[in-house]
Amino acid sequence: MSRAGHQHSGMRKAGMDAAATALGMSTSDLLAARKSGQSLASIAQAKGVSIESLTAVISAALTKADPSLSADRAQQIAQRMINGPGSAGSTVGGVDHDGDRR
Repeated sequence: MSRAGHQHSGMRKAGMDAAATALGMSTSDLLAARKSGQSLASIAQAKGVSIESLTAVISAALTKADPSLSADRAQQIAQRMINGPGSAGSTVGGVDHDGDRR
């Protein structure tokens, strides 16, 4: 895997780990819920976590995983992770809804 591939994989893991913590669940449970078709937005709503709060937590984790990432870019990726693959404009610059490359 290329350096960029490792970096995006690390960003995705960091974002999902942060989301799981914010949602009060394990990363493996969160990934299982995502595989079953639930979006982070729907999980957050069910858990009473605001989208704004979840976006901030994921954005911070993404920026920590890749310090070269701008705050605006981290927020865009976080929003796509939260809204899921069916959201309008689910990619930005080749990065898909869960923060990795297509």
